[in-house]
Amino acid sequence: MTKLLIIGLDGATFDLIKPWSAEGKLPTLAKLMQDGVTGNLESTLPPVTSPAWPTFMTGKNPGKHGVFDFIRPRAGTFDMVNASQIKGKLLWGILSEAGYSVGVLNVPITYPPRPVNGYLIPGLLSPDQGKTVYPADLLKSYEAELGRYRLTPNVQYKPGNEDEFIADLHDLIDTQLRYALRLMTDHPTDVVMLHFLATDNGSHALWRFMDKTHPRHDPALAAKYGDALQKVYQHLDAAVAKVQAAAGAELKATVIMSDHGFGPLHRTINLNILFLEKGLMRLKRNLSTQVRWLAFRNGLTPATAYKILSKLGLQNITAKVSRKARNEMVGKFLSFEDVDWSQTIAYSMGHVGQIYLNVQGREPHGIITPDRYAAARQQVIDALNTLTDPATGKSLVDRIIPREEAAHGPYADQGADLHLILDGYKTIAFPLFATEGRVLTPQIRGDSGCHRLHGIFIGQGQVFAQGATIDGARLIDLAPTILHILGQPVPEDMDGRVLSEALSAELRAKSAQVGAAAAASQTQVDFTAEEQAEVEERLRALGYLG
Repeated sequence: MTKLLIIGLDGATFDLIKPWSAEGKLPTLAKLMQDGVTGNLESTLPPVTSPAWPTFMTGKNPGKHGVFDFIRPRAGTFDMVNASQIKGKLLWGILSEAGYSVGVLNVPITYPPRPVNGYLIPGLLSPDQGKTVYPADLLKSYEAELGRYRLTPNVQYKPGNEDEFIADLHDLIDTQLRYALRLMTDHPTDVVMLHFLATDNGSHALWRFMDKTHPRHDPALAAKYGDALQKVYQHLDAAVAKVQAAAGAELKATVIMSDHGFGPLHRTINLNILFLEKGLMRLKRNLSTQVRWLAFRNGLTPATAYKILSKLGLQNITAKVSRKARNEMVGKFLSFEDVDWSQTIAYSMGHVGQIYLNVQGREPHGIITPDRYAAARQQVIDALNTLTDPATGKSLVDRIIPREEAAHGPYADQGADLHLILDGYKTIAFPLFATEGRVLTPQIRGDSGCHRLHGIFIGQGQVFAQGATIDGARLIDLAPTILHILGQPVPEDMDGRVLSEALSAELRAKSAQVGAAAAASQTQVDFTAEEQAEVEERLRALGYLG
């Protein structure tokens, strides 16, 4: 019954898929690319899961749908985002209203689930690992036979637990695949969307083992784990074939896509330390803060504590400590609690270089008035442009992107004021206050890979061109293209366009219909304290919160 199959491989990149396909390692994806159309898929700014998937689902930029990151930062504090904060209708709702049945599995930022004509299992940022679904009793009858459903890895990667981590990734794929195949059989729908997180998780942790140019590459470990990430892709390649087979003879089109790409990660930058050095951030003058600042500058930092724990083999102990106890421990170090916001112009929060000005009316203690905004932002830009590689003396800054170029719409002013791209994304920011008292520092966690701006798009089936390559495709274009493929009008407030160059001659000849705006009244539901703690723990385990 399935007419359209959409498979999201989170963080997948053609930098890996194309050479491995050419070597015969990914036969399913190789055949899809040969028979269909391919192209890089430009993500959001920043290229992060949380704004990217809402952009895909709405066809709108973050300035219209209102989600800019995993968190909503305000002066050093933050709340977690969820699907109720996405403004407007999602693709699944639009298709449901048009009479299509839909099955949606694991897509991030879909909790709490909105009703659809079919079923929806929320993905990443779901606090209960798949217990809350639509309809509510969808998964209960399968647990005894298929095992407990889950959305994210159970094992947090740390150097030394590679075998356990890799085995858990493959088990995650198998669990999600078992459920997908069973639901496609028991609850057939016109459209199926299946998301796999393992490509993202694996790329964060395993990149250095296959990358001989990575500064943390270890030939001895590479001999054992050099093909570990490739095996994750191979596992998913086989999964794609099984899902396609389960879709049946009515399948008209398959879309394989990712929300962003991936590449090597070499080091971390502590932007808030830079701001302190440049006078853009000020600390409180009380004795306890000044003592913490002196200690921080002299090495009493979270990075030092982590290194000591690692040497003792206790680096995983923080996962076993309560959130309250950990926060109390972190509070012993210098933190946002020590910032004098009445004297602070800017701060950084977010791991890909998101920078916020201390704007009056948006920030709890904002001091930047509209007439001072341009000058204050230029001060920050000037400070950022001083960042250089100490080994070469060359600038680390690739681009500094103001918010008006990254997003537009009624919520654009809620996003980061500046987006910083450093060294081709090989350098990223520490997501919270700082890991140590230096501006530039090597990674203290296990991650050796991080996001890139361009993900993947593969379209195959009778509605797509055959053997073609397209340029200029964006994540935001997929919702309009999917609606056009299914004969539905594209809402006039969508920012994306129909990728007509990717379509068959018959579909290219048809002009896209324009429909009414995809506005929707959605009641915002904030996480409870317990839910926030659970989601925050998951993001910390995945490396997105330091």
